[in-house]
Amino acid sequence: MKDYVIGIIIGAGVALTVMAPARCEAQTTYLYGPQGQSLGTVQQSGNTQYFYGPQGQSQGTAMRSGNTTYVYGPQGQSVGTVMAPVAPLVMPVYQAPTQSLTPVYDSIFGR
Repeated sequence: MKDYVIGIIIGAGVALTVMAPARCEAQTTYLYGPQGQSLGTVQQSGNTQYFYGPQGQSQGTAMRSGNTTYVYGPQGQSVGTVMAPVAPLVMPVYQAPTQSLTPVYDSIFGR
């Protein structure tokens, strides 16, 4: 059950990290389970999120830097790293002209 709660909290934290606007004031989000029970809260402050259990005990933190979120447990130990997907680089395909360029060449160089 503890792993389930931590998984939900980390999953919600990563989603909040990706979707949350960058603001200076702390924001609080309340997390609830499928039966409506309190799973805890998430407080957002800058690029850092603080996770608290239903009784207010610290469950860990998540810090965002660029497209990477570093997740730490209650004692500050590293729990994991989440990287947001990077948009693929799409290169245009060269399409050779279908008509002769001789008329353009002739008009430029006066043939």
